[in-house]
Amino acid sequence: MLLRTFQFQVQLQCRFVSKASDDIEAAIKQGKTREQVQDIFYSVQNLLNAAANISKALWGPKGKLAAQKEALRDSLGITNDSPLQTPDMRNNYEHFDDRLDLWWKNSNSRTFVDMTVLWSNPDFKGIDPTDRFRAYDPKTGDLSFWGQEFNLKAIVDEARRILPVALEEYGKPFA
Repeated sequence: MLLRTFQFQVQLQCRFVSKASDDIEAAIKQGKTREQVQDIFYSVQNLLNAAANISKALWGPKGKLAAQKEALRDSLGITNDSPLQTPDMRNNYEHFDDRLDLWWKNSNSRTFVDMTVLWSNPDFKGIDPTDRFRAYDPKTGDLSFWGQEFNLKAIVDEARRILPVALEEYGKPFA
């Protein structure tokens, strides 16, 4: 029953990843106003939270329960090279206050570039990566924070691959 309950939770979070991805696409199509950019990053944050919840279900917090969660991963056909494994980018969003304190302490220029949607090729020459916070490239699906790259498309593709498997597994009788 515990395995089935985890499978249910994984499929639910996979649905949330997919919904957030659809919301990102819809906001991108609406335009380039400040509100649409905020809508994009609202949905990005929701996607990252759902992906991190999947990661915790499959590997435990910070991967500490990886061995214990192996049966769940096996039941869903998830390998350890899954793009869902690391919650690092979500941590940048969740601990934004810490990132701001570090930035203020360590930035030489205190230039603050945030919530950038790369509709065109912006020129970041001369801007240190630690001065560049949230950025998203809708063409590639790349999300960056302080120069750290993370591909949202890979996360969404993996969640959409897992969803029908999790639904099928959850629907099996309890053993």
